[in-house]
Amino acid sequence: MIEDLSSLNSISLNVATPIVASFGLRALPIPVQIFTTQSESDEEIQCVSSIEWLHKTLESAHRQFKKQLNYGLVGYLGKEEIITEILHTRLLDDLDLLLVDPVMADEGKYYPMLNERYLGKLKELVKRADIITPNLTELAFLTGERYVQQPSLTQVKQQVQKLHRMSKKDATIIVTGIEQVNQIGCLWSNVVSHGTFYLEKIPGHFYGTGDAFAAMLFSEMITQKNLAEIIPSVMKSLQMAVEDTLSDQNDLKLGIDITRILQCNQYRGE
Repeated sequence: MIEDLSSLNSISLNVATPIVASFGLRALPIPVQIFTTQSESDEEIQCVSSIEWLHKTLESAHRQFKKQLNYGLVGYLGKEEIITEILHTRLLDDLDLLLVDPVMADEGKYYPMLNERYLGKLKELVKRADIITPNLTELAFLTGERYVQQPSLTQVKQQVQKLHRMSKKDATIIVTGIEQVNQIGCLWSNVVSHGTFYLEKIPGHFYGTGDAFAAMLFSEMITQKNLAEIIPSVMKSLQMAVEDTLSDQNDLKLGIDITRILQCNQYRGE
């Protein structure tokens, strides 16, 4: 798992690592940047990042795991040079499945410190992915389309087909955050199937939900391929976590409460 580590929040690797491990998979995190807190926090943010360390870690992973069955999940990276380093590593060729969550934007705008140059580099990585999980903003940016806050399903499907033409021929695309009246859901598309699934929308902005979604989806798709079963299962688990986050009455910027996700996966594995 290759993404950032936000030390004081339940987001990014703090969410992805335990979720993947709870599915009975060996979760090996490679933090590309270490933040004191998330980029949208009110607190002053400190960051540690080393391209030299990342290079050596990726090369070491290649040497250690090149003859094994490997799966990769890539989330928020945050710097063009980090993407370049990942693109050049031999570790990518060792992966039997690669999920890229193109974390860069939401609600029509880039996250802090990201821009069109970052988007251009991220497109190169997306081309290597077997699974791509953009939200509506990221889908529009990746395909060069104008962002629409509430696009029609036809518009979303057209952008998905454009992203397919830019991606591996057998790639799976799952678009998150599609809203209808009082509902929120996903659209999925690959050479085998396509469809949508919606649940009742819980008002609010919940940090870490995208990281949790990608980690659960990634883990489920390693063991099975039926998206018509996977997507509802993942979304219901995520809704449960959002409800728990609200009931905790914590600062929402601290991230999502994944306790019950971990507990449910533990019981399922017994």
